[in-house]
Amino acid sequence: MVLKSEISKKIEAMDKPKKKEEALTLSLQVLTPADVSRLNREVEDIEDFFSTAAVRGGTEAKSMPQVSQFLNNLLKDNSLNILHKADRTQLGEFLSGVMKSAPIVHASFATEPRPEFLMKLIAWFRREAHPYVLFKIGLQPTIAAGCVIRTTNKYFDFSFKRHFADSKAKLGDALRSDK
Repeated sequence: MVLKSEISKKIEAMDKPKKKEEALTLSLQVLTPADVSRLNREVEDIEDFFSTAAVRGGTEAKSMPQVSQFLNNLLKDNSLNILHKADRTQLGEFLSGVMKSAPIVHASFATEPRPEFLMKLIAWFRREAHPYVLFKIGLQPTIAAGCVIRTTNKYFDFSFKRHFADSKAKLGDALRSDK
């Protein structure tokens, strides 16, 4: 009888669908590889604090490192608690994975883009291209206006400089016409 009930429990356990671990999301404020690296370092510092506190035991410990607004938003968006070791481990592994495998998009602008615009741009890329895409933002005043977007295998020039160069013939024709 005991053997039969153990076997039936094992069969029931195999029939139950395993809970797939939910993927974490990056908040829109996390734009660049440097942001991810900073978050990863912050999680490591907090993990070091808890490891040191566990070793010290009952002795008085330093105060916990301050949690940045970026990390706070990331924790809130993913319903994680930094005080739980499992959540810290999961977040650290996630951030390390993002650093290793996230696609990078290089974007060059004529002037410093507004943060609201960058958040809309990153939201579009994460929705349409990849959920963990990161940006490297650069300034290139020679493009006059607009932007240039570059990935590892694509190049998109949305600059006024290119548009003006494409329209040179039209401008010459308009100047030569007798109208």
